Amino acid sequence: MAVNNEVGTITDLAAVAEVVRRGAPGAVLHTDAVQAACWLDLAELWSHVDALSLSAHKFGGPKGVGVLAVREATVLAPLLVGGGQERERRSGTHNVAGIVAMAEALRLTVAERDATNVRVAALRDDLVDRIVGTTSGVVETVPRDRKVAGSAHICIDGVENEALLYLLDEAGVCATAAASCASGAMEPSHVLAAMGVPRSLAGGALRLTLGRTTTAGDVERGAGAVVDAIVRLRCGREQVDSETERWCGPEQVDGAR
Repeated sequence: MAVNNEVGTITDLAAVAEVVRRGAPGAVLHTDAVQAACWLDLAELWSHVDALSLSAHKFGGPKGVGVLAVREATVLAPLLVGGGQERERRSGTHNVAGIVAMAEALRLTVAERDATNVRVAALRDDLVDRIVGTTSGVVETVPRDRKVAGSAHICIDGVENEALLYLLDEAGVCATAAASCASGAMEPSHVLAAMGVPRSLAGGALRLTLGRTTTAGDVERGAGAVVDAIVRLRCGREQVDSETERWCGPEQVDGAR
């Protein structure tokens, strides 16, 4: 992955390519750049790999349309055989309208990328700062200079993310605990486990994603909803124990009682 689809970490493809070229000179190096198109220079990523894939819906194009860029002379077995389209790599009728729409969406994304990165990064920082600065026991999972601007991933101690997502849904805030492909999984994220995040923190993982349409008002409402939900889960119990008092303080505990 050029960008991790869960926590937003940017992969150092130059370093990966150096290892692959040295250890397996005949290997075909592919990068999944689906999460990267809005934020990173695709030409720079392309310079390190033999194949690169994108999905149009991630940058405003139609769903169900994607692209696989393949370096010349790279040999791939066909996915579908038949008429020999796509240089005999994938037979079938071309979705011309989808292809054109995807290309235009990508053109606009590239033209606006620098400005979008600056604006969205500021909004992301504000969102995370509002949550971390208001609520104790919240950890930003990946340093901001190591991830893309649109990724706001945090881990919240003392909260179960399924309950948190339920309250956020009630508040009209779209969020997830992990990657969309892992929706409904009951086990903590394998990505966080590989990163060494303790299970107690991983169980309170929250993934919030921003994009070119995100506004300052969205950030204010979203941060408020997250903080409110955390407080409700930590403090809104009929039986308040010492753990709750540790999180919420005597005044909030008295209110919960």
